[in-house]
Amino acid sequence: MDELPGHSVFARDDAGAIYHTYSSYGRGAEENLVTYKLLDITPKGRDEGPNGNLMVWVKRHDEYAPGANAAPRCHS
Repeated sequence: MDELPGHSVFARDDAGAIYHTYSSYGRGAEENLVTYKLLDITPKGRDEGPNGNLMVWVKRHDEYAPGANAAPRCHS
């Protein structure tokens, strides 16, 4: 995995110097990821992969197999 979500906080002093004051990655960033809040209330939940991998279900648009489409929606 080469990219993970996270949060960083920076502060600038009166002289203009910038300081990195805080970072949180992986499970430390969950509280601000709305997708996980919504998944937590669904029957399958997050359906995490082996070892609790939070991002196993995430794919960029160019990482799907050629010709693969989302499942058709049911209309009533």
